[in-house]
Amino acid sequence: MRPLHAVCTLAACLILGLSAVARADGDDLEIPAATGVSDAALDAAPVTDAGASSSAAAQVSPAVPPPNATFDGGADAAAPDATVADAAAAGEGFVRAGIEPSLTSGVSGPFGLVFSGYIQGQFETSRLSEDQVLQGQVPANQDRFLVRRGRLRVDRNFQWAQTTLEIDGNTTRGLAFGLRRAEASFVYRNPDKGAPPYVRVTAGLTEIPFGYEMTDSARSRYFMERSTGSLALFPGEPDVGVRVSGGISFFRYSLAYMNGEPVDDRPGRSVRDPNAAKDLIARVGVDVAPRPALHVTGGVSFLTGRGFHPGKDATKADVAWRDLNENDVIDPGELTAVPAAAATPSESFGRFALGADLQVSLTTRLGETRLYGEVFAAQNADRGLFVADPVASGSNVRELGWYLGILQEVTRYGIVGFRVDVYNPDADLFDTRVGKRVPASATIRTYSPLVGIKLPDRLRVLFQYDAIVDSLGRNNVGVPSDLANDQMTLRVQGEL
Repeated sequence: MRPLHAVCTLAACLILGLSAVARADGDDLEIPAATGVSDAALDAAPVTDAGASSSAAAQVSPAVPPPNATFDGGADAAAPDATVADAAAAGEGFVRAGIEPSLTSGVSGPFGLVFSGYIQGQFETSRLSEDQVLQGQVPANQDRFLVRRGRLRVDRNFQWAQTTLEIDGNTTRGLAFGLRRAEASFVYRNPDKGAPPYVRVTAGLTEIPFGYEMTDSARSRYFMERSTGSLALFPGEPDVGVRVSGGISFFRYSLAYMNGEPVDDRPGRSVRDPNAAKDLIARVGVDVAPRPALHVTGGVSFLTGRGFHPGKDATKADVAWRDLNENDVIDPGELTAVPAAAATPSESFGRFALGADLQVSLTTRLGETRLYGEVFAAQNADRGLFVADPVASGSNVRELGWYLGILQEVTRYGIVGFRVDVYNPDADLFDTRVGKRVPASATIRTYSPLVGIKLPDRLRVLFQYDAIVDSLGRNNVGVPSDLANDQMTLRVQGEL
């Protein structure tokens, strides 16, 4: 057994022996039902800069009210500053931006704006790394420092509307800056503090409502990246379109009509929509708390849409030379005529995905524990890893995937976790051996132990090892074997 298997086994035993789960929050500006601070404390706490003195803190902007509060002089209203007072006098129905749920509340700025952000710097190493260049002069080195995410977000809330703008910078594939989120929303709010709105209609660049990982904020997620299957179906977390979401009591829903071209925060992939067809994505679920310390959420999701197979350009007649004997001289039989070819039209093809997810959180004296998992089945939906193209391959491609993860807080300052994710990009794969076609497996299994320390709402230091078991390599006789592509990541995340 390789040392990495022993490490994974030991980590799994350690984590499974612990009891107790923190629920990760999404990116929407609504206070989650289960939060580590009481509503009363949130209403009373002023939003200050961490570096401000105690005397200056007394002069900062007033407390941030719940998302539904208006400055109407009611019992729960905070004393507004001049900007807020002017807006209220003008009859705007102005409302301060709600609490940023991922980790911190952000910093209040002028005109009711709330600023928040975070930085993820990391060192990563991979067994695939070489001091060479690949075809096209692409470096093969994967042992490096990089900024995985550096994000700045601005929010503003009104009584019936909400706007969000978020930008991202990273050095994953060279220095790049881009738009991560740009939302304009109509919001029909629930009067209960902490509850999601009854209806939120959002247009712009917004999250894709499929499963749990897609709506789990990268800011609050402890594992370095989403599972392999999620990254394959959705190379990026947001897409451009329209989304309707909300909740009533324990019921949650989200329906989106989008381009079908997820926007990857790593540069190098075109995101322009190539066809008129759009993706329809939906998720319905529940959010319940049977006991004060127990929180259960889950749902089912589906996606349907059409992919795109690009046509080929027309070509002219040509002559090709193959130097069979490598003597640098044209010999008889080495010239071949290449006939002209007409252009081929582009085609669209159908794709779909079905998924289900479940999360269970429990709070004990040790800390919070979260056990969560997801499973999906799809057809022609891989857009990021082994891109599905049934027009080119001549048959539909079935994808299957699932993951199971557990996270355990060790007091407020420690975290351990373990995740298993499995992804099969082609459930009907065949291989050719000794002139015969035989069934083959393309399944990728990843075992990821994680350990870290944190200063709540300030800083995280996380270490993750990914033991990857697959059949992407070949042994000496050409039989598929496990590729040596395990990787390690050490990340430091700081809050702005």
